[in-house]
Amino acid sequence: MTRRSALSVAPAIALALALAGLAAPVGAPLGPLPCAAQDAEAPPPPPEALALYRRGRELYAEGRYREAAVELERAQVLSPTSPNLVFNVARVYELLGEIDKSISFYQRYLRLLPPSETAERDRIEGTLRRLEGARDEVSRPAEATAPTPPPDAALRDPQPVRVQERGVADALFWITASAGAALVVGGTVAGLLALESEGEVRDYVIGVDGAFEDRQTFADRADALSVIADVLFISGGVTLAASALLFALRERTVERYPGLGGDVRADLTVLPGGGLVTLRGAL
Repeated sequence: MTRRSALSVAPAIALALALAGLAAPVGAPLGPLPCAAQDAEAPPPPPEALALYRRGRELYAEGRYREAAVELERAQVLSPTSPNLVFNVARVYELLGEIDKSISFYQRYLRLLPPSETAERDRIEGTLRRLEGARDEVSRPAEATAPTPPPDAALRDPQPVRVQERGVADALFWITASAGAALVVGGTVAGLLALESEGEVRDYVIGVDGAFEDRQTFADRADALSVIADVLFISGGVTLAASALLFALRERTVERYPGLGGDVRADLTVLPGGGLVTLRGAL
């Protein structure tokens, strides 16, 4: 080998050794950056490409992948037929997550490989399939997730709500209502007895059924029973009205469970000569 030919091969050997050193950069957190074997027939790279490559290697070792990609691409432009530079650019873009650029450089690297490099070609083709699958997975729209229907109300644990409502059915109410009902019943019995006594007075025949004094006794009893019936009816009506007022005009605090039903409400309407109690609700 002549001195001139040895000098022309020296840059190629230097770049090959430098690229081989990139396979295990110091301090690279994501693992080594591999490189492919140099084509023995490739033309020697210019010194500028070697300098850019060394700068890219330093940036890669510091974890500055994007800056390293810029320097390696510049070196690759100066030495476009170098499979190692193309491979290393593809690898850096893969680490950056730029899948489209990585696939493009891996495809260029595959075209630069000689047909005899079957093992390397198979490995790169597998890498391309993996990256293309990842790209398709990333670009696929996320499947719409149907909203989860709310649980059935009957299965929930409802929280009670405290509300103020009219209608207090306490002991006083029931005593008053019972007394009013008893007075009305008593008035009814007294009224029936009074009617019976009045019938006896009408049918009484003096001299046949007895003396006049006896008829007067029946008449007095009928009058007394009539008075008692009226008093009992009036007292019973007043007492029942008082019990209705005791129920409707007072308020109580109750717990309600919204949405579960079962609320019952009593309304009192005052009418001329009486009143109306209305019960409303759902069971």
